[in-house]
Amino acid sequence: MKRMIMTWAASAAWLALAGCAVQPATHADLPQTVATIAPAAWSVDAPQDSVSADAWWTQFGDPVMHQLVETVLTGNLDVQAAMERVKQAQDLVTQDRAALVPQLNANAGASSTRQNTPPPLGYVRQAGFGVAASWTPDVFGGERLAVLASQAQVSGREAALNELRLALAANTAAAYIDLRWAQAQLQILGDNEAIRSRALKLTQERLHYGLSTQLDVARAQNQLEDLQAQIPRMQSAVQHQRSLIAVYSGRTPESVDTLLLGDAREIPVPAQSAPQVLPSEALLHRPDVRTAYALVEQRAAEVGVSKAQRYPQFRINLADGLLASSYLGLPTLTDNLFSAALNATSPIFNAGRITANIDASESRMRESQLGLQQTMLQALKEVEDNRSDLVSGAVQVQRLGAALDASNHALRLSTELYKGGASSFLDVLAAQEAYLRDAESLNQARREHALAAIALYRSLGGGWGEGEAVAAVDR
Repeated sequence: MKRMIMTWAASAAWLALAGCAVQPATHADLPQTVATIAPAAWSVDAPQDSVSADAWWTQFGDPVMHQLVETVLTGNLDVQAAMERVKQAQDLVTQDRAALVPQLNANAGASSTRQNTPPPLGYVRQAGFGVAASWTPDVFGGERLAVLASQAQVSGREAALNELRLALAANTAAAYIDLRWAQAQLQILGDNEAIRSRALKLTQERLHYGLSTQLDVARAQNQLEDLQAQIPRMQSAVQHQRSLIAVYSGRTPESVDTLLLGDAREIPVPAQSAPQVLPSEALLHRPDVRTAYALVEQRAAEVGVSKAQRYPQFRINLADGLLASSYLGLPTLTDNLFSAALNATSPIFNAGRITANIDASESRMRESQLGLQQTMLQALKEVEDNRSDLVSGAVQVQRLGAALDASNHALRLSTELYKGGASSFLDVLAAQEAYLRDAESLNQARREHALAAIALYRSLGGGWGEGEAVAAVDR
């Protein structure tokens, strides 16, 4: 009965100490933080549709673009390195958890010592083996808080992996858009080269019959050569984008599939509507916001780790084993070795080191909270700007398309009038310049419209949800 009472008393004392465990610093969870920042609706009006922001690259309806993005997401070396960083953080959690449980070790040893005094001379031989157990009870929660900090670091690494994958998908899609833009520019230059070559031939024929002047021929020659000078630069731009896509996919530029990228195609047309996503939903879905919040959780746990240093630390050591020894050939004697020890260490004077460490931890936590708020504000700005760019880009493409039709009609009319002698060659030159300018402006507008859609999907955090980085690492 007495032993039972002592056991109950020890258990009660242990529970009382455990109730004194230090807790992480208090902070609002992510939904609460988002609710204080996010507005109820977007300030920029945009056509909305039920289009999904997940796997957004499929919304462009371009199978080549879809295949390239998927290839990059599986073959990119930075993504593979980020997966390794997630694994490293997971291993750190395992290491920190190991400090919460007792450690058991086996030991063995043997020795032979020459005995000089007292006589007679001889040897003392000993051999033994045993086990040793040690445990540092986490009475005040310091080790448990270290585990929480490392778990938050894992969450941050996973969110950073998702952030990298989202950025790579967007960068690959943007490089593909730039490639198609450069190829379209080459096509535009080629078409205008043919137009200006025909104009030069026309002036030369009219000069032959005395219907034109050397000045018209020189002007036509100048227009043609100025245009031809732009072709090598655009060919270089095409090659640069191919090389960039190859590097994104983890391959050398020489190994990129020219069958997929060599043939010129039109710039993919994105959806004209923005996904139906509330500001709060966008913030909760963005990987960079989750990365910033994971840092807040880590800093909150580290504040508790710093506070736990104020309290005593206990350590229990147990050992048991057998030791056999012989002296001057006498029979072997065997001893049963058992020891138990309880050590306690409590800080008394440390010149303010612990207090300073706590203050620094709390300051780092406040800094991370400010960083989280700044990340959310920047995210809202990006979405608003990209919604505006998407709307204005669609209008610009429509109007420039009409302008190109008009300039094409003007070019045909000016050429026919010049052939009939009813107009000067300056009118033809002006019409050629206007047609080239409008064609390039329309191509640039299509490029910017597609890039605005990519930027919008990226700013909405589309592509990955919480926990998908874990599945990627496990694969």
